[in-house]
Amino acid sequence: MSGGIQLSSEMISDIKAVIAKHDPAADNDLYFMQYLSAVTGYVLAHQDQAGVDKKGLLGDLSHFMGQVLDQVEQDMKPAEDAFGVWKPGDS
Repeated sequence: MSGGIQLSSEMISDIKAVIAKHDPAADNDLYFMQYLSAVTGYVLAHQDQAGVDKKGLLGDLSHFMGQVLDQVEQDMKPAEDAFGVWKPGDS
């Protein structure tokens, strides 16, 4: 991913552990994702910079989440199987 954001399984596990410490039910991935969304809404609600289009930013973040989803799913796909045998000297 570009833009300086670096995700890792370890980082996600650490964040999940912090949330689950406060709410053990957050050990469930779907429930955990609700917390992540709620945190985003909470932080955005507290933004007070002039001219911030909060609803527009939510749309942008949703689009970004979709891009991350697509990229991670692509990265998780196994490499295409090779076929044929190449031998030195073959054209």
